[in-house]
Amino acid sequence: MKKFSLIVMMLFLITSFSSCVNNDKEGKVAEKKEIKKARSVGGTSEVLLITQNENQWNGQMGQAVRDFFEQEQYGLPQPEKNFKVAHINIDAFNDMFKKHRNLIIGKINNEIENPLIETQKNWMSEPQYVIRITAPSEESWIKIFESQKDELKLMFDQNERERFQEFFRPTTDTKIVSRLKKQFGVTMNVPEGYFIGIDKDNFMWIRKETDVMSMAFLIYELPYKSTSDLDPENIIRVRDSIVNKYIPGPTDGSYMTTDKEFITPTSKTLPDFPAGYAVETRGLWNVVGDFMAGPFVSYSIVNPENTKIVTAEGWIYYPNKDKRDLLRQQESILYSLKFVE
Repeated sequence: MKKFSLIVMMLFLITSFSSCVNNDKEGKVAEKKEIKKARSVGGTSEVLLITQNENQWNGQMGQAVRDFFEQEQYGLPQPEKNFKVAHINIDAFNDMFKKHRNLIIGKINNEIENPLIETQKNWMSEPQYVIRITAPSEESWIKIFESQKDELKLMFDQNERERFQEFFRPTTDTKIVSRLKKQFGVTMNVPEGYFIGIDKDNFMWIRKETDVMSMAFLIYELPYKSTSDLDPENIIRVRDSIVNKYIPGPTDGSYMTTDKEFITPTSKTLPDFPAGYAVETRGLWNVVGDFMAGPFVSYSIVNPENTKIVTAEGWIYYPNKDKRDLLRQQESILYSLKFVE
């Protein structure tokens, strides 16, 4: 570990030195050159675990990582894992694998007394998160992993969002962004391929339609009266009234609503959401009077410039197909939402 710390310190000093602005003999400021790192590799929602040997992968260390990261993602109609955990041993850890987007490097070193977790962003590529867990025994390795696993998952979730945001940013539909800015005072990097289906009464339905799939964003704004407006029950009640009014079903009398039996909606607060304090809601929508359903995720944020709540939601209809990665795409786009200053 001392050796690794020394290497990290040397890299830090080299990076700091190279980023400084130098003056030439005439006193002119030299241009600072940015070194672009390689693009990270790896499948969507994939974690690569590096172990010292097969026994660690097949034993309790590997099992602890698989049991956590390969849990079913909540809010999807068919079972899908949060992440897929792939594996190689350290002797196969070459330059290609070092560019993997989400890395966990496990090591047992009986010469140290206490376990240690180190995190590093954009080590050999970008976007990339590297998590090094070193411990004197497998038991202590598992213990420290279990104590920090939720925070580690948040890092990998963020990394997946950053990858999609980087991919979609160059194709942002400027016309949709302009309409969002005018209607709600927000920007959001909606990529090409979507179109505005409805834009009225402080409500916007942004759609993407193919022969086999529908994807959509809903943006709506309501007065903010008290903190109870952000209660999960109220958010669902408002959602149901909005989609009942604006999202028709395929047959007469059918309409969209929020499923409350098959998958109960779940909510959590996000103090560090990019646009400000937000409440995230996940669940399943369905159509009353028809056999349509799919996942949704929404973010309700109080506009700091006025007394309004803006809710931005993404939902998918893709029957009998996996939807996890599509929902991650929509989540990353929703995370690009910002209020216009």
